[in-house]
Amino acid sequence: MDSTQYSTLTVARGFAYNVYYTSPATEGRPTLLFLHGFPSTSYDWRKQIVHFKAHGFGETSKPTNSKAFRLGALAQDVVDILDAFGLRKVIGVGHDWGSILMSRLSMLHQERFSGLVWLGLGFCEPIVRPFDLQGAMTETKAAFGYEMYAYWEFFTQPDAAQIIHQNVDSFIQLAYARDPTTWLTWMIQRGKTAECIENNVLLGRPDWISDEEYDIMRQHLLTHGVASSLLWYVNQVVNNDLEENLKIPTDAYTIKVPSLLVGASKDCFCIESFNLTQMQKYATALQTASVPAGHWPQLECGDEVNRIIEEWLANVPM
Repeated sequence: MDSTQYSTLTVARGFAYNVYYTSPATEGRPTLLFLHGFPSTSYDWRKQIVHFKAHGFGETSKPTNSKAFRLGALAQDVVDILDAFGLRKVIGVGHDWGSILMSRLSMLHQERFSGLVWLGLGFCEPIVRPFDLQGAMTETKAAFGYEMYAYWEFFTQPDAAQIIHQNVDSFIQLAYARDPTTWLTWMIQRGKTAECIENNVLLGRPDWISDEEYDIMRQHLLTHGVASSLLWYVNQVVNNDLEENLKIPTDAYTIKVPSLLVGASKDCFCIESFNLTQMQKYATALQTASVPAGHWPQLECGDEVNRIIEEWLANVPM
């Protein structure tokens, strides 16, 4: 990725976003808006940016108040950025928390999108009752057989960022697991995420991240930390979004623009069958595909994901 393509934009809320933007290589081609999740930066889109020459979001301001991560406010930040570049419509591409933010953008600002691409995680309805972490673990245990939110206990504890910084290799090798089934042991059993990272358990580097790429990711985490980005989780746990969620009309959940869901068949969090059902419920023009990946399809199966998106784009009206 060309570092000269980054620029800093300040949105109406006063937060600075470090934005990677390149104009489409061919006149008339759409701009792709890449929205990453945790613990990613725009660097996690490197295989797509090189392929499509579009743009994503990376290092930004690092608020320390979880209210800064309210989804409606973040969605408006994205709109401010689109306006700054004079982009009337884009193709959204979301992954992890980026898919959750894209869900909010779809509900509040769908007119700014020609289409939406969901990697692993599909459309997420607003949570319209107080979120209870313990209750969520009980519910997912009943529905899927394991406590899907167990790792949130560690991510939302006050010293999580410090522990991650002290054991950064353990954290990276857990987050970007070489074997997706590792998460069944270390992420979705209570207390195991903290045990893994606090004891600096090294699970091994994945073969889909080169040594050079690993070192770049590692240095970013050591330099910038994760204290602010962990507030994505805190924001939901303390229900900052609840008041706004209740105001969104249910007809706004409908996705009227073309959508592509790329399922990841080995992801034990973003379960492929569940996300397909969600998308079929709300998307009026849905195409689906699947790749044999864990939580990181854009990295694990980058070439295949790029091909799928490119073929889908050819049939999306602009």
